[in-house]
Amino acid sequence: MVALTRRAALFAMPALASCGAGPRPGVVGGIPAGEMAVPRLAALSAHGTLPGEPDAAMRWTAIPAGATQLRIVIHLHGFSAPNEPLRLVQGRLPGSGLVLPASPPTIAILPRGRPVPGRPGAFDWPAMGVPGGLQAIVEEALAPFGPRLPAPTQLILTAHSGGGSGLARILETSLRGALRVDEAHLFDALYGDHGPVLRWARARSQDIRPGVPLPALAVIARPGTATEAPSRRLAAGLGQAGLGAPRFRVLLTSAPHNDIPRLFGPTLLADAAAPLPATFLA
Repeated sequence: MVALTRRAALFAMPALASCGAGPRPGVVGGIPAGEMAVPRLAALSAHGTLPGEPDAAMRWTAIPAGATQLRIVIHLHGFSAPNEPLRLVQGRLPGSGLVLPASPPTIAILPRGRPVPGRPGAFDWPAMGVPGGLQAIVEEALAPFGPRLPAPTQLILTAHSGGGSGLARILETSLRGALRVDEAHLFDALYGDHGPVLRWARARSQDIRPGVPLPALAVIARPGTATEAPSRRLAAGLGQAGLGAPRFRVLLTSAPHNDIPRLFGPTLLADAAAPLPATFLA
């Protein structure tokens, strides 16, 4: 049987081929927890460059030798104030909610968006919303770890604020059958059309098989802001589809906009169905 590349593994998890040489091994052949900035990713070349900013930041748990599971988490950051530096590593990573539980073994990737021409502080994710785009980014980011990684077995997408449009585009692309997304967490990030998120939730809820992680959706919005109405429309659509709590939820909170990923992201990464204090169902 021909070994599959990591890109193929994300088309039909699990399957993986080894590549590259990577971070130092642990004392028993595993990979210790860590984080790093990734100066350049060829798969993100469509996003251009920003002076002083890497293409991505990564964080991972300890990955024991012989591990059979690997969860991939992708977080899409929000916009910046005009003329404000992005600070991907120093600012966005600490505020991303990417606090990873010890189990299962997880690698989180925070890619830098593309600055939108003519809109200072705005970003989009053209490299990630095309067929094969996200797979190529993950494959390249994982290459330094070498052959010690198990095949990816779960994919979670999270987004804050303006990153929600990129997440919705990835979900739309996944409906073409090229990618399986298992969970989506939107942190005050649904500003426009709720359709792609609803279509993904309907389709993914029908893909329940042995050995495949259960799907989950958590959308958090703030009352009286631009995310409330789209989020309520999504909640209504989920209800009509027979999808509800705890695995498919639209929640409202009065928490400050920039604090939402940090407040709720770690809990959702530990258990997508866990109760979230200071929220209520839309």
